[in-house]
Amino acid sequence: MADNENISWYDRRGWVAFWYVLAPIVAIGAVGAAIWQVPWWIDDHYLKDSLTPAQATTVTGVRTALLAMAAAGVAAVGLVFTRRTLHQVREGQVTDRYLRAISQIASDKPMEQLGGIYALERIMRDSKRDHATVVEVLAAFVRAHAPATQPSAQDWLRRRSERLTGPLHRWWLHRQLHEGGVPAGAPRLPEPVQAALTVLGRRPENDDEPFWINLARTDLRGAELPGARLGNAFLEGANLSGAHLEKATLVHAHLEEAILDGAHLEEANMVEIHLERADLGKAHLEGAILISAHLDGARLDGAHLDDAHLQVAHLDGAHLEGTLLDGAHLDGTQLKRALSLTVDQLVLARPCERTDLPTELATDDRVRARITTVEHEMREQST
Repeated sequence: MADNENISWYDRRGWVAFWYVLAPIVAIGAVGAAIWQVPWWIDDHYLKDSLTPAQATTVTGVRTALLAMAAAGVAAVGLVFTRRTLHQVREGQVTDRYLRAISQIASDKPMEQLGGIYALERIMRDSKRDHATVVEVLAAFVRAHAPATQPSAQDWLRRRSERLTGPLHRWWLHRQLHEGGVPAGAPRLPEPVQAALTVLGRRPENDDEPFWINLARTDLRGAELPGARLGNAFLEGANLSGAHLEKATLVHAHLEEAILDGAHLEEANMVEIHLERADLGKAHLEGAILISAHLDGARLDGAHLDDAHLQVAHLDGAHLEGTLLDGAHLDGTQLKRALSLTVDQLVLARPCERTDLPTELATDDRVRARITTVEHEMREQST
């Protein structure tokens, strides 16, 4: 009963019987009656028992017009039923294609998985109603085939360095971490996983996507995703070491504690991105848009932030040892509690009066001179 209540009234069994059986019978009867009687209803005062040739011509004309209208009505009904049938056939074909694609990606053969992934992409483009389902299936495929099951060697060293207090131990571990003692090579992703990420990154535009792409705790080292659209994606704890995300869209994405050391994020759009405690050591962020980004506690040692837009970004507790900030826009940036920030870095960046700096740096003569220069340039640009 509950199922019947969820079905549209015109799709219920009784109405379907009416449309397909009774309606044609009623229509034929109505047309017959109209052809027989309508001429007399219209011109009864002209038509007598014995029709003259002119009167017979009138009756024939009226009946011909009625037949033409009836034929047009039948054609219209036929078009409606044809459209309905074609829609049902198309939906059945989409369902069959979807089931075949799912069986392919469930295979353990990479070529069959690739076929299934690209079949799902075609379905997503052909059927807007299946957009969300296909995205969720592909995200689940990535999570299943590229899980971050254990911390990387770099992560292990970092955690160990945080537990040790001896300066010699800290120096050795820092060298191992940042000078190649631990190989940081990014293995190539399996082709099906790379394909699934590529399809997710180039999915059709849909401004009303009511979902988030869940790629949390995945191992995506070396992923090739230049220009990908991964806004509203959950990537917490994901390993994207050495990944290529040039000009990618990561607006509102969550990458808390993600590993992005050596990643390429040049000119990426990362407005309001969450990168708290993420590892961005030696990452390439030249020209990246990090407006209102959350970088609290992030490791940016040796990262390239040249010409990056860091307006109103939060960097409380962020590690900035050796970070390149040449030309970085720091209007309203929260740097008061940033770690290892130096005068040399600031005089190459673009701080202004609204930049929240540590007291000892905000009062430094060289920093004050640089702020004055930047403020003057900003006034000139606004006029």
